Amino acid sequence: MKYKDLALIFTIAAVIPPSINIAQAQAEETKPVEEHDKAVKEAGTVGAAADEGRQLDMFRFGLRMEKLDFIKKAMKLPPEQEKKFLDQYYLYDTELKKLNDQRLATISDYAAKIDSIKGDEADKLIKRVFNFRKNRTALLEKYYGKIAKATSKTIAARFVQVESILQGTSDVKIGSALPVMPE
Repeated sequence: MKYKDLALIFTIAAVIPPSINIAQAQAEETKPVEEHDKAVKEAGTVGAAADEGRQLDMFRFGLRMEKLDFIKKAMKLPPEQEKKFLDQYYLYDTELKKLNDQRLATISDYAAKIDSIKGDEADKLIKRVFNFRKNRTALLEKYYGKIAKATSKTIAARFVQVESILQGTSDVKIGSALPVMPE
C-alpha cells in the first residue's frame, strides 16, 4: 500500500545516518561473492531512501521559506518592527519544526500500521496527536507573549491570526490526505 511505502521512506530518512554506505561497504568486504549482489542492491535502496530523506528536508526547508515570505507580507511591518518580530519568529519556527518532526513521526507510524491498528495502538496514536496539538498551541501562546514584549500586543495578535490560518490550512490538507482509521 502506498501509505506503508511513504512511512518507510520517512522512517528510513529519519534514522539512517549518512555513514550507512561506508559501514555497508566495510561489511561487504567479508561477504561471499553470491551475497555481494544482494548487498549492493540493499545499499542502493538505503542510499536512495537516504537521498529521498535529504530531498524531503530540502522540500520542507523550501516550504518554511515560502511561509516566512508569506508571514512577512501578511504582517506588513515597518523595518524596525519587522527585525524585532523576526528575531522572535526565527526562534518560534525552530521550535515549531521540532514539533512538526514529532507530527511527521506520528503520521509515519499511523501509515505503517494503518491496516492493523486496534484498541491500545489507536489510543496511543490519538494521544500523540492530542499532545502535538497541545504543544503547538502552548508554543504559539509562548511566542505571542515574546512577540508582544518585543513589538506590541497588536503585532503579536496579528501574528497569531496569520499563524492560526496557516496551521488550520495545513491541518485540513494533512487530515484530508490521511485515510480514516479502519473499523
